[in-house]
Amino acid sequence: MKKFKFKLINLDGSIIEKNIEKLICKTPLGEITILKDHHPLITVVNAGKIEIINEDKKEELYLITNSILEVTKNEAKIICFSY
Repeated sequence: MKKFKFKLINLDGSIIEKNIEKLICKTPLGEITILKDHHPLITVVNAGKIEIINEDKKEELYLITNSILEVTKNEAKIICFSY
């Protein structure tokens, strides 16, 4: 599967940055999955867990507060108060 860049950014400045295959999170309109070459998107992400499938095909879970997700050309960024 194709990979894309993922950044989880906390407002205190800490950043998790990885190449991933898939991002799954919940928005006010339902669950979404982001893959490589996804169309540009800006949305709210609900507080709770987000799931990523990393480049080793292993699942990683993060608990986050209400956040903003921005998807641009093969990069997904989540900006949150804490994770």
